[in-house]
Amino acid sequence: MAPALRRVVRTMPQIAVVQIDDTPQVKKTKVAAYARVSTEKEEQEDSFERQVEHYTHLIESNPEWTMVEVYKDPGITGTKAEKRPDFLRMIDDCRAGKIDKILVKSVSRFARNTVDALNYIRELRDMNISVQFESENIDTLTPGGEVLLTILAAMAEQESRTMSNNIKWAYQKKFEKGEVTINTGLMLGYTKNGKDEDGRAVYAIVEEEAEIIRRIYREYLNGSTVTQIIHGLEEDGVKTKRGTEKWYHTAVTSILTNEKYTGNAYLGKTYKPDVLSKKRYRNDGEKAPMYYAENSHPAIVTMEMFNMVKLEMERRKTEKEKAVGNTRYTSKYPFSGILICGTCGSRLRRHVRKTGSGKLVPSWGCSNRILNGREVCDSYHVNEDVLYATYHAAVQAMVEDTGSILSTLESATEKELQPSNKAALDEVEQKIIDLQEKVLALHRQKRAQAVNDAYYNAQVNDYSQQLAALEDRQQALQTADARYATVRMWLADFQQHLQEGDATDDRDGKMMKSLVESIIIWPDRMEIHFKCGVNIEQKYVK
Repeated sequence: MAPALRRVVRTMPQIAVVQIDDTPQVKKTKVAAYARVSTEKEEQEDSFERQVEHYTHLIESNPEWTMVEVYKDPGITGTKAEKRPDFLRMIDDCRAGKIDKILVKSVSRFARNTVDALNYIRELRDMNISVQFESENIDTLTPGGEVLLTILAAMAEQESRTMSNNIKWAYQKKFEKGEVTINTGLMLGYTKNGKDEDGRAVYAIVEEEAEIIRRIYREYLNGSTVTQIIHGLEEDGVKTKRGTEKWYHTAVTSILTNEKYTGNAYLGKTYKPDVLSKKRYRNDGEKAPMYYAENSHPAIVTMEMFNMVKLEMERRKTEKEKAVGNTRYTSKYPFSGILICGTCGSRLRRHVRKTGSGKLVPSWGCSNRILNGREVCDSYHVNEDVLYATYHAAVQAMVEDTGSILSTLESATEKELQPSNKAALDEVEQKIIDLQEKVLALHRQKRAQAVNDAYYNAQVNDYSQQLAALEDRQQALQTADARYATVRMWLADFQQHLQEGDATDDRDGKMMKSLVESIIIWPDRMEIHFKCGVNIEQKYVK
């Protein structure tokens, strides 16, 4: 019998029918608008509300656009972008990717400062964001936009040139009058003390700060490095102009090289090569006029001391260039920077040697021989205690004959350096002043079109050559004047050390460096060159 069949009925699931829209989806452009009025007249003729209403309707009626926002700065001038908060907010939203297109009535509504307009349009174009100006019917991402950029660039250059010339003219007038500006917020030693009858700022010395300046000058002339000066200031808790106890190398160097501390000032130290450049360059006097204002404000340090520091900087730089190996100028040890190898002329370096008995002994050796061997310099190390003993013996010999030495130096320096040099320096400086006045008169004639270009150029070239020669002569005389001041300072220091009894007992190096220019090391002796011009040879004392 056949088995019974079982019927199985399956229910088929219902299949939903989906209508597929194969119409391509178009990404809508995110559009914003910028509206601004700045005067009551503009408000009457084209109200701020009408601008907002117009752009809202224009954007929402375009099916390819999606509304972002109407950014608005009512009653605000368009001269500077930083005075338009909504404009800056719109630019930030562009940078954040929230906007694809900006609608503006005209270029003047976007920015009245052409430089600003050009910069922002270029930035937006680089982000592929267009700016559409209705009045000009220009979109910045179209070929017409390139033409607009070219026109704007020319307008911006002319606008900047006019502004730059006006600023330069104003500054030049101030420079010609010798008006000096001191940034008392950053520069130690001075404070503003009202204005004079001509409206120029008057400056007064802040004595507490001025003493910091003088301390820095004194310590540098006594042989301290900038790093050592910084350590001393920080250890004593001396504060900077900003009120901090942290000093930086650039700050101390700036103090040592700032001629304003002498009561004089160079005006026009920097210049811009073109009207659109933001970077300033150091002026050598050829690219733009420079001026020198004398006695324009109270002096904190003397001109003599300033020139002495300048000479000391040049001396240290020369030593560094001549040295072999470790060329960094240092004053860590009393003999640092002043010991010179008599055999090859290189500077000596300090290092610690181990004797046969195992004792560590500090000594000084030629850096050239240490690095390159005896083939280049056949010199020997000298133990530090021998150097001290020999130096003290030489100074003691000088002390015993100090009367004749001091009288000879005083008469020589007074007779040979001071009178003739001072008169010559005064004469050269007066010639420089006279020549500068001629140059200014020539500039005035040129502006008044009283002379032609050929005559003007020829005279400028002639005056430039004369001025260069006078400035070279002035530099030479100032160097001699500073040398005379150095000798006088040395004499005063040496007499003080004699009175205090420490002329032959020095271990910190300050007194030694204030007296000694250099010490030449020979195999059997040292040759001490004192800053006063006296040289003494002394056999090694062991």
